[in-house]
Amino acid sequence: MSEKKRPVILSGIRPTGRLHYGNYFGAIYHFLRLQEQEAERYYFIADYHALTTITEPKGIFEQTLDMLRTYIACGLDPAKSIVYRQSDLPCTAELTLLLGMITNIGHLERGTTYKDKFSQLEDNPKVEGNPLSYGLLGYPVLMAADILIVRADQVPVGDDQRQHVEMACDIAQKFNSRFGEVLHIPEAVSRNALRLPGLDGSSKMGKSDNNTLDLLDDPKTALKKIQGVPTTTDPLPLDTDSNEPEMVIPKMPPGVGVLYRLLHLLAPEDVYLDFLGKYRRGEKFYGMLKKTLAQYVAEFNAPIIEKFHAPENSDDFIKDFLRDNAKKVTPVALETVEGCREAIGIGHSLYRA
Repeated sequence: MSEKKRPVILSGIRPTGRLHYGNYFGAIYHFLRLQEQEAERYYFIADYHALTTITEPKGIFEQTLDMLRTYIACGLDPAKSIVYRQSDLPCTAELTLLLGMITNIGHLERGTTYKDKFSQLEDNPKVEGNPLSYGLLGYPVLMAADILIVRADQVPVGDDQRQHVEMACDIAQKFNSRFGEVLHIPEAVSRNALRLPGLDGSSKMGKSDNNTLDLLDDPKTALKKIQGVPTTTDPLPLDTDSNEPEMVIPKMPPGVGVLYRLLHLLAPEDVYLDFLGKYRRGEKFYGMLKKTLAQYVAEFNAPIIEKFHAPENSDDFIKDFLRDNAKKVTPVALETVEGCREAIGIGHSLYRA
């Protein structure tokens, strides 16, 4: 009896350098849980995708090294997953070209990323750089190539990326309909990602908005950031009909809400409920709340900072790790691309073994 094939799970990671709490609870936390599943796990560093927003030379490679060192410091086990750079798999660009030949422009123009940028440009036509580049329009085709090239079964994504996975399925089905059953059709899996508000009270924590609490922040830096969170002494009414009565954050002022959201994630339940009681009673306690939260942030960050700077988690280790993993994923990717070449009628490459 043949052994049951383990499912292939794929996720992409943008090389943003220093990682924050939004990255951790929105993605890293879920990657760590996936490590316990019986599956083949592929994580690619989306450095090609990062080029859609680049306006000047940046140290994307250095950001990649720092980011991966942080992932490992958070608990990502290099022995349990295959992590590789998109640019270390140049046949991804070839598959993108082949898929692009059968992809309708109208289909791409319906992509949410492109439509959002288009709307921004209409509102502000003096935006520097080239936000409506060919690369941005073709973003879904490149993402489809990322997914299809390793024959992924499951692609865990947040709601903002679900459309791109669906477009990848559409492209694969169109290719197969025209040229035969060559490409494996993946399945989008909801990641139920937690979206953390920014420290400024905005809807999302993001590096470009300078409103993040970072995983490598030392205690002094974390306290300074938390003390700068805007608060108000006028509590809003609690949502007594909420399905999660202990959270009640949607009814809080934005700055207060992010403090409670972080406290709920990091502190013991009794500590969280004690401060929630103070909020219900309208007490003056925000100074104590911020100091308490900063204490739990420092405790959460301490082992991550220690592992990040550990000698065994050096840049040289990460480079060797990426080099070895590129060798592991390349045979799978080449087989997919060669199958597509042959199906289209180009034939196998004469320059590859």
